[in-house]
Amino acid sequence: MEVFRFFRRKRVKPASVPKSRPAAEPVAGAETRTRDFQDTAGSYDRVFGRVMATVEGISDAEADEILALVKSSGSDGLNLAGYFEQVYARYFKGRAWTWTEYDDWARIFAELGAFPSTWTDIDKPRKPKTRAEELLGQRSGEIRAFLDAEGVQYLPSAKKEQLVAIAELTPGLEGSALWQSVLDKRREETVASLERRPRLLYDLLMRTIAYRAKSERELQRAKAAGVKRFDVMLAIEADRRFVEIARQKDPQAVPPFYPNDFTLLRPIIDNQKNGR
Repeated sequence: MEVFRFFRRKRVKPASVPKSRPAAEPVAGAETRTRDFQDTAGSYDRVFGRVMATVEGISDAEADEILALVKSSGSDGLNLAGYFEQVYARYFKGRAWTWTEYDDWARIFAELGAFPSTWTDIDKPRKPKTRAEELLGQRSGEIRAFLDAEGVQYLPSAKKEQLVAIAELTPGLEGSALWQSVLDKRREETVASLERRPRLLYDLLMRTIAYRAKSERELQRAKAAGVKRFDVMLAIEADRRFVEIARQKDPQAVPPFYPNDFTLLRPIIDNQKNGR
């Protein structure tokens, strides 16, 4: 019996099959976030195209590049920090361009003789500074050095405003290094004021595009959920007439209805169905 047992084939144990891991479940909300991003990005593309069509001085090719930069920033357009400065420096700064939609609204409101409370007048000149205000823009040490050089006495505990009041009455002010510093700063502010208009206009432009895209996306989602009516939520009630003018001008428009408008559309949920 031992011989036969010797010639028996050794049983081969079946290879163990590793247990397959259960398929990873999608992260909760991932699909929704992806869909929301696509919806927002699509809305941004459409709004961007409509608004940029009213911008003169930027070519179609450049507009396409700007849109690509917005997308490459990983933003759906609402995170302006991701592209704002880069786009301005490359396409808007130091060149002649204008936004005709802004110009149209400025004309409409001027003809009404009234402007919305949140309206930004990019052409409004800054109030000129007084001589005292210009001197207050200088360092206290420079003012003290001027007074010391002129032999003018003052209290060691004198505040900056008091030093400026004394310096204004000192005869040698306009020929001093202190006044030269004032003139240098005045020139810097003049250059900055020339940059103010296009910078403000660009800011209004990009924010209008971003927030109109957001409004359009939210409107589409609400309609898809069955919402049929929307209420206008005003930041300031006195601006209602301006919003109504905008809605009459374009019944399909979404906020902001004009540059720097803070109006929102609130969906009205109707819970009464079939007369109940």
